[in-house]
Amino acid sequence: MGKIKSAWEIALEKTESIEIDENRIRHNATIDAIRRIAGSYLLSDEDTEEKTAAALAAYSDEDLKEALGQSIINSISLPLTDEEESKKPQRLAFLLSIALKGNGEAEDFLSQILAHVAQYPKHRKQLMEQLKSQFEPMLKEKEERMRQQYGEAPHLTMENDKECREMANKYLERLQKQYQDTLDDAKQQLKELFGI
Repeated sequence: MGKIKSAWEIALEKTESIEIDENRIRHNATIDAIRRIAGSYLLSDEDTEEKTAAALAAYSDEDLKEALGQSIINSISLPLTDEEESKKPQRLAFLLSIALKGNGEAEDFLSQILAHVAQYPKHRKQLMEQLKSQFEPMLKEKEERMRQQYGEAPHLTMENDKECREMANKYLERLQKQYQDTLDDAKQQLKELFGI
């Protein structure tokens, strides 16, 4: 009859071949610390360029490149409103200037990406206005049919009419996908620039 092993013995057997890579742990801690500084700078009104640069000065160029690259790439997303991202482009450009010192090509590329991202809420708003004007005659006609059939009809808008809302959502999803696909490609190119 075989010996029954306790959970403790099984756990010890599974973990005895695991090696701890202290250098990797230190490296990950350094990257996390840099990313926290960058995140604080991106989100805070109180953190200044001078304060952030001083906090980052203690780290190696290679660690800064990796950590700030990750922070920059993860911070770029499609905003829903024009006001949502007011100070972010300048702050991302500042972090990029620290991560890739003197790389004007990378700075220009980031500017292009941020300009593309900034166009999304404007185009989304334009699309919504166009759809409303296109749907208006159809909704008026639908209201009139309901009034003739039922004696009265609710005021129909694109938001409260299921058919119009579904069509609008399809157009909005298509627009978002076009922007997101371009943004994903740009982020991939940024990863290559940062070597991550």
